[in-house]
Amino acid sequence: MAPPLLSRSRVIIAVSLIIGGYFVYTAVLGMYRSSQLGESRARAEEQLRALEEQKAYLEAVRAYVASDAYVEQEARRRYGYIREGEIPFVVISPPAAEEAQPSGTWWQRLFPR
Repeated sequence: MAPPLLSRSRVIIAVSLIIGGYFVYTAVLGMYRSSQLGESRARAEEQLRALEEQKAYLEAVRAYVASDAYVEQEARRRYGYIREGEIPFVVISPPAAEEAQPSGTWWQRLFPR
């Protein structure tokens, strides 16, 4: 008589290995996804910190622009405003080099850090 091709114990072992492999696969996949989420969260937190810094800077610029000191500065710069008793003068500088192009947005050029 020939031995059975698949004994009951071999079937149980094969099924156990398949189930164990599935659990290992899902555990590794879960760790990988968790790692990706952690990296994504770290990038998002870094962007949040950068945006909060930019917000604080812009709020400081807005407060300065709303101040009387800024209004007086602009009146002096644009319209030549002088107070009584001051002596006006004009400083003439050499022309700017064409290579030096300003960088950043207009408000960053106007209010450098």
